Amino acid sequence: MKIDAKGVSPEIVAAIAAAVTAMMGTGALALKIKPSTVWAMTGRQKLMNSH
Repeated sequence: MKIDAKGVSPEIVAAIAAAVTAMMGTGALALKIKPSTVWAMTGRQKLMNSH
């Protein structure tokens, strides 16, 4: 198995792999992991909407 996750720490890769295994079983495989700002943008939007 090749792990190529440039810019993503090994701890994050391990956490994602554990989550995929827990939810999908041992036959599932995370094919692509890339950083995203979606969660941060969503949090900011919720904060702005609350005022």
